[in-house]
Amino acid sequence: MRKFTMWLAAAILMTGILTTRVSPSAADDTIHGDWSARFNSGASCGCFDLEVERSSGWGHHSTWGNTHKISDFAGLDANIASAKDSPVHFELRRDAGIMSFDGRFHNGEGSGKFSFVASDEYVRGMKSLGYSGLDQEQLFAFAVHDVSRQFVRDMKDLGYPDLTTDDLMAFRIHGVTPEFTRAVLGLLPEKPSPDNLVAMRIHGVSPEFTKEINALLGERFSVDDLVAFRIHGVSPDFVRSVHESVSKDVSADDLVAMRIHGADPEFVKSMAALMGRNLPVDQLVAFRIHGVSPEFTEQIQQLVEKNISSDDLVAFRIHGVSPEFVRSMKEAGYPKISPDQLVAMRIHGVDANFVKEVREHGYKDPTIDDLIELRIHGLRNRGSL
Repeated sequence: MRKFTMWLAAAILMTGILTTRVSPSAADDTIHGDWSARFNSGASCGCFDLEVERSSGWGHHSTWGNTHKISDFAGLDANIASAKDSPVHFELRRDAGIMSFDGRFHNGEGSGKFSFVASDEYVRGMKSLGYSGLDQEQLFAFAVHDVSRQFVRDMKDLGYPDLTTDDLMAFRIHGVTPEFTRAVLGLLPEKPSPDNLVAMRIHGVSPEFTKEINALLGERFSVDDLVAFRIHGVSPDFVRSVHESVSKDVSADDLVAMRIHGADPEFVKSMAALMGRNLPVDQLVAFRIHGVSPEFTEQIQQLVEKNISSDDLVAFRIHGVSPEFVRSMKEAGYPKISPDQLVAMRIHGVDANFVKEVREHGYKDPTIDDLIELRIHGLRNRGSL
C-alpha cells in the first residue's frame, strides 16, 4: 500500500525545488488536471490505483500515482467498482486543501477532471509554524502527500524545528513518520539528520533491525554503518553465523567486507573445516578476493601438503599455481615440490614444457632450483649439470 514509483519521486522533487513565488491571492486559485483510475481486481482491501496529471503555467508537467483505499475518499463507495457506466464526484480531503474529482467509471475503470483548492486556514497555520509564502505548487504537493500541520508539529516536538519544505516532502514520500523517528532516536549514538532519517527508510533500517544489531554487537551503530549493513546484507542472522564460525569480536567494517566479498556462512564453515581452525576475517576476505575456494584448497592439500598455510594458498592463486600445474610437474618427475618452489617456478616460467626442453638439451636430472636458475640465466649460458 502507498508505494511510490520512481517517476513519482522525480516529479515531487521537481515540485519541491520550484522557487518561483506567486502573489498572496494565488492560494485562492484552483489547480486543474486529469485523473484516471482502475480498481484492483480480486483485491479484498477495496483498493484502486489513481493517477493524476497536470501542467503548470511554467511548462512543468507532473504526474502523481498511488494506490488508495476507497475509504480514503469522501463520496466514493465499493459499488462503483462494478458499475457499468456511472458518473462520479468524490473528494480527497487533506489538511492542505481539497482535491475534487469529477468523471465517470465504466467496468472498474474511471477518468475525468480534478481540481484542487488550498485551505486558507492551512496557509495561516503553516505560516505560524514558520512556513510563510507557500506557493500553489507547494500547497498542492503538500496536499497530495498529506503534509499536515499536525505532522509538522509532531516533528518539531521530536527535535526537528527547522525542516525545509523539501525535508517535509521527503519525509512523507519515504515514510519518515513521528512514530518511526521516536523509535530510532533512542537507538542511535547521536541524533540523526533529516537526510539520515530518509536514508534509513530508503534502505529498510527499521527500529527492529537497529535494536537487534545493537544487541548482537554490543554497541549503538551510526546511521552510515546501519545503512551499509542493509545495502550489503549484513542481517542479524549473518552476524550470528559469524559469531559462531569466526569470532564474536568482529567490527562493522569486517562484517561489511565479508558480505561484499562473499564470505558467507557456508564458505566460512567449509574453509574452517579444511584448514582445521577458525579463520580470521582478513584471511577469509583475502581468500574470496583471490579465489581460494574450498574446492581449490582441497585439491592443493592433496597435491602439495595437508597443512598448507593461508598465505601460501593466496600466493598460489596470485601466481597461478593451479592443481593442473602441480599435477603436470608431478608427471614430469617432481612428486614433492615445496610451496615456495611452486611459486618461484610460476614467477619465472618453469613448467612441464620447459622441463622437457631442458632434458632435450642434455640435462639429466635437474633439480627445481636448477630449473629456476636455467630459466633465469638461459640454457645456452649454463654448462652441463
